[in-house]
Amino acid sequence: MTIQATWQPSQGNTICNLSNGEAHWQADLDHSAGGSPQYPSPHDLLDSALAACTVLTLQLYAKRKGYAVESIHASVTHEETSGRYAMKREVHVTGNLDAKILEDLLRVANKCPVHKSLSAEIVIDTTLSS
Repeated sequence: MTIQATWQPSQGNTICNLSNGEAHWQADLDHSAGGSPQYPSPHDLLDSALAACTVLTLQLYAKRKGYAVESIHASVTHEETSGRYAMKREVHVTGNLDAKILEDLLRVANKCPVHKSLSAEIVIDTTLSS
């Protein structure tokens, strides 16, 4: 799947339009850089990818295992320092779950596809055309 991002000065704003060919969404600059706070920033999108993947992965796994999960909530924050992007993920699961099940769910959370991608070596090849 390819993600397309577009922007044109005639829009009169800094909002970037995104699409995967079927779904459409938008992002903007960080609020501190002049973007609108009603749109996620690129870092918000990155953090939300980890949070969403965690919840979705745990949801599927809990259903498959028959765990009595009532709700799953994940929050992700990050800190940027020179050369380091540190993400902190907190997962809250409710339901009739013992320590062994919670340990299993933590193991699975750490194996969600986005977690794996972000933990791997990331290589970005970029071309520019006009």
